Amino acid sequence: MKRIIICCDGTWNSPGDSEDGLPIRTNVQKMFESICNTDDKGIEQIKYYTDGVGTSGSKLRRYLDGATGFGLDHNIVSAYKFLVWNFVKGDEIYLFGFSRGAYTARSLAGMIRNCGIIKNNDLSLIDQAYNYYRRRTELDWAPGGEKAIAFRERNSFESRIKFVGVWDTVGSLGIPLSLFRPYNASKYQFHDTTLSSYIDFAYHALAIDEKRSSFTPTLWIQDKNAAADQVNPQVLEQRWFCGVHSNIGGGYRETGLSDIAFSWMVEKAKAAGLGFEADFLKRYVAPNAYTGKLYNSLIFPFNITPKALREIKLDDETRQTIDQSVLERYYYDASYRPTTLTEIIKSIETDGEKSYWYPIPASNGPFPPKLAR
Repeated sequence: MKRIIICCDGTWNSPGDSEDGLPIRTNVQKMFESICNTDDKGIEQIKYYTDGVGTSGSKLRRYLDGATGFGLDHNIVSAYKFLVWNFVKGDEIYLFGFSRGAYTARSLAGMIRNCGIIKNNDLSLIDQAYNYYRRRTELDWAPGGEKAIAFRERNSFESRIKFVGVWDTVGSLGIPLSLFRPYNASKYQFHDTTLSSYIDFAYHALAIDEKRSSFTPTLWIQDKNAAADQVNPQVLEQRWFCGVHSNIGGGYRETGLSDIAFSWMVEKAKAAGLGFEADFLKRYVAPNAYTGKLYNSLIFPFNITPKALREIKLDDETRQTIDQSVLERYYYDASYRPTTLTEIIKSIETDGEKSYWYPIPASNGPFPPKLAR
């Protein structure tokens, strides 16, 4: 058994990014670099990284690709090919992504569920599998459809997915100009936001302070039967953090907030079995809940496009939580009062039934008891 890890970066993000001559790492890049090649038990871990869309070609080409999402198909298929070429029955699969890379990772998980993992390197079958995955809204090509089942039995390994970890999925949106949205949405919309029962662990970090309407997050919905499964009980958590889109997934020079969301994901992946390079984490990761810079994402052209507050729902279907670091900033910084968060805190203070969704601070934590029920 080995572990196969696929890391998919966000729009306009690549390892060559820098500011004032200093490299800028997204959380996807940090994840890729921090995972060791062999864990402390001697288990091999092989890794794959793909740039986000809009990172190659001329400046105009990069802008248009990023604006329209052109290239997402290529990224999904390329990641699937890596999986096909390296997978042996019994291997564990870990998928990570940020922004549209989160869309890529989640689409790849859907493709694995729908078509399995091709047993050989036949490129024509790989292309067929992707085309069939894109047809999964048709009854016969849905995961339980007759044609999909026949394709898997004839050509593929069926495999569970050990772990999917994503930062602020924006799916088919996240584009700067509304004129691109009709094309983008029709081609790259999620077929189904219900979390596949073939995924063991799913974690989603979300940005409380993002206000761009074109960056509306795409949350998972959990089938209650998957969580109650006696053989493979599924774990889902979608946690809210301070900051805007790239405060969560990385891409800014100052990383105090993005390192919080990164560290949370690392701890969840560790608990699921993934091995990390401790030295890398010590050197490049420095979470800072109190003074981490909260960036303004409403710069041109987004400052002239529609705005929308994000909605937090503490329900059984989406398994949303709020990170303790958010409470720390809210409690110590009187200027930090996001409308959505304030409403949620009021509801928790008055509704004990909802409080179990809240992360509970340590007994010596800095919060008033009413926030720690």
